[in-house]
Amino acid sequence: MNISRILTATLAAAFTLPALADIPASRVPAPVKEQVQKQYPNAGAIEWDFDNDEDVYEAEFHLNGLEYEVKLYPDGTVSLVKADISLQHLPAPVTAAIARDFPGYALRRARQITARGVLKYRVDCRSESPAVRKVELYYSPDGKLLSQKTDD
Repeated sequence: MNISRILTATLAAAFTLPALADIPASRVPAPVKEQVQKQYPNAGAIEWDFDNDEDVYEAEFHLNGLEYEVKLYPDGTVSLVKADISLQHLPAPVTAAIARDFPGYALRRARQITARGVLKYRVDCRSESPAVRKVELYYSPDGKLLSQKTDD
């Protein structure tokens, strides 16, 4: 077999591997597992991933019927926490801002995101308008629109 073909195939495979790969719990460092168990002692079954791009471990699980995603560095330091929340638990300034700025949009899903100690909310909304059907809104707790992403 031609060595250059083997090398080309190996390089192609390396660059097409997913950045996020499922891993068994046995390959997760103890500080990472301990931090998740400490913060979320009642978490359901945990699915572990490793994000090669960010060099973080990711724990996905359900707790009290809500979905959580926690990213941690190998030393157990938390990088990011995403947690589903009920729409009723959105802060009043956020719901007021959405009602004011996006009339006619129905709120579908809410997530609380904490990254580097900064809290924000992601709200997925839907419109009946043919121009823009779905929008992801990111708000600070005081109702300031941080960013938005639309799906046409």
